[in-house]
Amino acid sequence: MRRTFFRLPSSNGFGAVLLDLGAARLTHFREHLFATEEPLLDERGAEVWVGNQPQAVATRDLLYDAYFGLRSDGRQRWLTDVPVDLDASGYAGWTGGERGGTGVVTMVQRVGNLECAQFFFAPQGLAQAGFVMAMRVENRGEVPAEGVSAFSLHNFHLGFGRPGVMADIGESGETVAYDASDGRRDFLERAFAGVVVARALEPVARHGASSASSPADLNVYRIVAGGAVADLPDLEGAAPTSDGSVSAFQWDLGSIAPGEARWVGVAFAHHGDPSGAADPRVQGALDAYVGDKGAAEVVAGEIAAYRAFQGAVKVPPTATPEETALLRQSAVMLRMAQSRESHAFLREHLTRDQEPRATRFGTTVGGEPAALPATVAHRGRGAVLASLPPGEWTVAWIRDGAYATVAMAALGMQTEARDALSYYLDAEAGRFQRWNELASYDMPPYQMSLVRYHGFGVEETDVNDFGPNLEFDGFGLFLWALRRYEELTGDTAFVDERWAEASAKVADALVALIDPDTGLVRKDSSIWETHWNGRERSFAYTSITAARGLCDAADIAARRGEAERAAGYRDAANRLRAAIAARLTDASGALAASLEELEAGAGYWDAAVLEGIAMGLFDPRGRIAAATLAGLDEHLRVPAGAGWSRNDDRFDHAGASDLSPWGSEYDSAEWVVTDLRGAVAARLMGDEARSDRLLRWVLDQSSANYLAIAETYDETSGAYKFNAPMIGFGAGVYALALAARDGLAVGPACGAYFDEGPTDVTGAGGGPSSGSAGYGGAGAGGAGAAGAGGAGAAGAGGAGAAGAGGAGAAGAGGGDGGGGNGGGGGNGGGGIQDDAGCGCRLATAEGAARWPLLAAGVAAAVIARRRRGRARR
Repeated sequence: MRRTFFRLPSSNGFGAVLLDLGAARLTHFREHLFATEEPLLDERGAEVWVGNQPQAVATRDLLYDAYFGLRSDGRQRWLTDVPVDLDASGYAGWTGGERGGTGVVTMVQRVGNLECAQFFFAPQGLAQAGFVMAMRVENRGEVPAEGVSAFSLHNFHLGFGRPGVMADIGESGETVAYDASDGRRDFLERAFAGVVVARALEPVARHGASSASSPADLNVYRIVAGGAVADLPDLEGAAPTSDGSVSAFQWDLGSIAPGEARWVGVAFAHHGDPSGAADPRVQGALDAYVGDKGAAEVVAGEIAAYRAFQGAVKVPPTATPEETALLRQSAVMLRMAQSRESHAFLREHLTRDQEPRATRFGTTVGGEPAALPATVAHRGRGAVLASLPPGEWTVAWIRDGAYATVAMAALGMQTEARDALSYYLDAEAGRFQRWNELASYDMPPYQMSLVRYHGFGVEETDVNDFGPNLEFDGFGLFLWALRRYEELTGDTAFVDERWAEASAKVADALVALIDPDTGLVRKDSSIWETHWNGRERSFAYTSITAARGLCDAADIAARRGEAERAAGYRDAANRLRAAIAARLTDASGALAASLEELEAGAGYWDAAVLEGIAMGLFDPRGRIAAATLAGLDEHLRVPAGAGWSRNDDRFDHAGASDLSPWGSEYDSAEWVVTDLRGAVAARLMGDEARSDRLLRWVLDQSSANYLAIAETYDETSGAYKFNAPMIGFGAGVYALALAARDGLAVGPACGAYFDEGPTDVTGAGGGPSSGSAGYGGAGAGGAGAAGAGGAGAAGAGGAGAAGAGGAGAAGAGGGDGGGGNGGGGGNGGGGIQDDAGCGCRLATAEGAARWPLLAAGVAAAVIARRRRGRARR
């Protein structure tokens, strides 16, 4: 395994800081955890578009860099020039002898006999954006180290601009002042982007500041970098406003005996108001957080907070020590990636003086838009980001968030999981209901974002030359997460409290999105975000997650005694599952990426369909599961790793009309999310060795890379590729894979696997010839079959016959691409549970023995639904 990831984040849910081990310095400190605040508004309050691009207010990176220096053996230097012990660095252990399990990032360097162990973190006990940098200087030699001093340098950029959260803003017009009142040791640096307070955690010998215009003998960076022993000049009061201002502390540690250690450190906090009015608030926050503690106590206190957190984390008893370390760090990543912010100070200026800013938010949630400057109340609290920095995806997607939420519940993080679910129900959604792209869908009112959210809790999408992304998989995933939450935590009270919204604007909306012509969820951009304008498809992943979610909604409704609602959701789920089996399987029975690619006859392989097995729609010991895994292995296995490319879009349809012309390296890369969901599927299929191999591959990769789980691996080298650390698609799915191995996998959807019946198949369009598939696939001659408690006779491209064992009734089919039909939907014979037309097989506790139930009359009901759909339109 190769270590290729060196930039380690820490977050407290309000902001985030990033340590670059390769550069031996902090390189990033953001004012919010998330990448954007809200849509950009003009002076009239209308959203701003430039061409086809919606504009947003970007979060700012406030730090160029910060680092320590050391004087020893008669010379001084900044530690950025000293090699880092990469093996000794990484996330601090949450308790003695353990690796990781905290958000405290360590960096170890050695200068002669002095070991400089540094600690960087966003404090959990500080309810605003801030961070701590601390250093322990320990003499590992056999003689005293004389004349030792330590330095810290803090280079904030607080000037103009909002170029994007990973880009530096300006450094013009900055002012630095030193405040020694009431025993404080505070630098206050301010400019357009607000004020940062830097508090020394130990008594200082010197406190200096300089700017780009300072002469060399007064430049705090050059004084230390020059190598000769020289003290920093003290700043008294305030320095003149200038560009490129920096501040620095000096601690004289004197003589350090062998085995002795000395500590230094600085705590920082930010507020967006540069006027001076916020100074007492920021300094007061540091007063409350730091108190009279020194650097060693502050670091120990942070690790103790994580120790308390880890005490409640549920670790599967089957986890090895290595797996436990990665799992505990994954729990920390999940926690650090969740926004804890509910209010934000907004200036009246956007990126520079005299450029006006407006907001959609008031001083109370739901209040009238505030006149700025003001502290506004927003809806961002509880959001779980898709990645932490330096990953690009510091944005909340419902898809990633659903996996993260279920993982939180499985790990015992009940409060965090509940906050995440609340966020999705409270955020501002439904914004795209009337968009032209969805005009033909008769889009119902809905609550789940069709893509993702701005940081203040506002639904957003991204747009390119092929239009927006509009995705429907979040509806089913949310319902799955809601049900798993109550199953794993026992907290039915919360679900009951929010059920009215969840049922009306998630479950009911999802049912309305089922296409009466195909029986599948309507075309969307789905998990891999293909955009629109001819690139939308009837994706299997969207329909798979929808079927699972509707089954889970049915279970919630049934628990609440809502029998009619439960039956409706279960009926919709089972019809949808039957349509997936009929419309989205090839001649071998393998699940295809989309209806359109399957009809093209090639290029339809997509590892996301593994959820059809992992989420319990299809029998893991059945034909569909076996054919799906075999097909993915044949077409998507990567040479370097244990798993698969996410799909074949980069290379499919060579020399032909391409139904997925957007293919790129993102498609051919090996995806961790599909590897780990594949591990769940493989274990259910009885291939424990395959499942263990996938888990071990991710474990070994992550262990070599500071316990940060990647988004993707390079398909040819196995190196980390694109983004890390990932949260729902990384830490979350890893936790779920270990939980599934320990027996916490989801059960069969709607209580039973789909009944695949005999293994013979029909035409090229897919759709098994038996097992209550209500209609054939797109190929000629596809035929449905029916059974009613016993063996059903297969239809032959025309009318299907009812099975002999129960009370099914034959219906008229034929035409329409080889439509067959199923048995009746009544309760006669066969001992079925309801009239949903399930066509399912129940699983034993071991998931091995299967027996047929009544195969339902899907086709007749689907034909009726088609007629209703046409009449409604």
